Amino acid sequence: MTTATGLTTPGHVRRPRVGLLTLTAAAFLSVTTEMLPTGLLPAIGESFDVPVSRVGLLVTAYALMVAVFAASIGAATVRIPRRRLLTLALVGYAITNGATAIAGSFGVALAARVAGGIVHGLFWAIAAGYAARLVPPDRIGRAATFVFAGGTVAFVAGVPAGTSLGELVGWRTTFGLFAGLFALLAVAVRWLLPALPGAEAGSVVRLRTVLRLPGIATVVATTVVINLGFYTFYTYVAPFLRQAGVSETAIGPALLVYGVANGVGLFLAGVIVDRRPRSGIVTSVSLLIAALVLASVAGSSVPALLALAVCGLAGGTMPVFLQAAALRVAPAAPDAASGLTAAAFNVGIGGGALLGSATIGVGGVPGLAVVGALLAAAALAVVVFGSRLAFPPRPA
Repeated sequence: MTTATGLTTPGHVRRPRVGLLTLTAAAFLSVTTEMLPTGLLPAIGESFDVPVSRVGLLVTAYALMVAVFAASIGAATVRIPRRRLLTLALVGYAITNGATAIAGSFGVALAARVAGGIVHGLFWAIAAGYAARLVPPDRIGRAATFVFAGGTVAFVAGVPAGTSLGELVGWRTTFGLFAGLFALLAVAVRWLLPALPGAEAGSVVRLRTVLRLPGIATVVATTVVINLGFYTFYTYVAPFLRQAGVSETAIGPALLVYGVANGVGLFLAGVIVDRRPRSGIVTSVSLLIAALVLASVAGSSVPALLALAVCGLAGGTMPVFLQAAALRVAPAAPDAASGLTAAAFNVGIGGGALLGSATIGVGGVPGLAVVGALLAAAALAVVVFGSRLAFPPRPA
C-alpha cells in the first residue's frame, strides 16, 4: 500500500526487526571501511612509498565526497526502488574496497576511495529513510537508533578489529575481506529486506523544496555546527590525552572507554528520541559543552578521561536526535532529508579537522577544547532559538 507521497505505508511491513538488523549490519561495515585507513596509514604509506600525511587523503577525500554528493544523490535516486538501490550501494562498496585492495599505485587507491565516498553518500542518503519506512511513524527515532548502532559498534569494535587484522595479514587482504563481506551482505539484503518502491513520478519532492521546509534549516545548521565543535576536539584526541599525562599505551583503552560511553549514549537516545526530542537534544549538547570545558582545564589524566567519557556519552546521542529530526520535518522526502544530514555531518567532520589543525597552530592542544566548547554553545543557541518544529517538546 502507498500513500499520497508514493511511499509505502510503514505499518504494512512484515518482520521489521529483521530488516532493521540487516541495515544495522550494513551500517557497521560502512563505517568500519570508512575509518579503516586511519589505523593502517603507516602500512599503506610504506606500501606505496608515500608519507603518512599524504595517505591521510584516503580519509579526507572520502569524507569530502560524502559532503558534496550525499544530498543530491538522495534526491536524484528517490524514484528507484529502495531494495534495488541499497543492493547497488553495497555492490559499490564491494567494488571500491576490492579496487583499493589491488591498487598498484597510490593514485589508483585514492581514486577508489573517492568512488567509495560517493557510494557512502548514497548509502547514508537512503539507509535511515529505508529504516523509517519499516516502522510506524511514532517509532522513527528508534528505527534510526538501530541503524546508527551499527556505526557505533564499528567505532568500538570494527575499526580496532580491522586495524589488528590489517597488522596481522596486511592491509590489502583486509580491504579484500571487507569487499567480500559487502558482496555477501548485498545478497542478504536481496532476500531479507522488503521490496519498498521508490516515490511515484508525481510525488517527488525536489531537494530545493526540502530545503525550504519549516525546521530543516535548524536541523542542518545544528548538525554542521555541533560536528564542527565536536571534531575540532576529537580529531586530535590522542595529542590531548598525551598532554594530559595519558601514556601512549593507554590511549587505546582510553578510546575504548569513549566507545563504550558512546554506546550508552546511543541507547539512551533511542529511549528518549520519540518521547522528548527537544529536552533530549538540549541535554545532550549541554553535556558536550560541559565535557569540553572540563577538557580545556584538565591538567591530569583523570579529568581528561572523565571529559572524554562524557564526550562519548553526548556524541552517541547526536546522530539519533539529528537524523530523527530530519525525518520528522521531511516525512515525504526521507531520502533527501537523510542525504542533507549526511552531508552536514561530513561538512562538520572535515571542517572540524581543518579547524582543529589551525587551532593547534595558534593556541596549541589546549585550545582545541575551548574552540569546540564555543561551537557547541553556538549549536545550543541554534536549537533553542531556531524553529521548534525541528526539535519539538513532544512529536506530533
